[in-house]
Amino acid sequence: METQQMPVTIYSEMTPNPNTMKFVANKMLVGEGIVAEYLNKEETKNSSPIAEALFSFPFVKGVFITRNFITVSKIPAIE
Repeated sequence: METQQMPVTIYSEMTPNPNTMKFVANKMLVGEGIVAEYLNKEETKNSSPIAEALFSFPFVKGVFITRNFITVSKIPAIE
């Protein structure tokens, strides 16, 4: 039996904090009740490939992942 793959849709939302941006997916990214917060690239090792990839951008200060969204915080000094 062939399984159909559903395309993933992601949209961004502004947050009250001008240094963060929320990215919402149309599918669950982690299980219910799971919350992950990474404040540096070293914390992502062997646990979150997407958070590790986001820290490759020089302006990323933190990554928060839960349910169907990721919030990315940037260094305030960078526009």
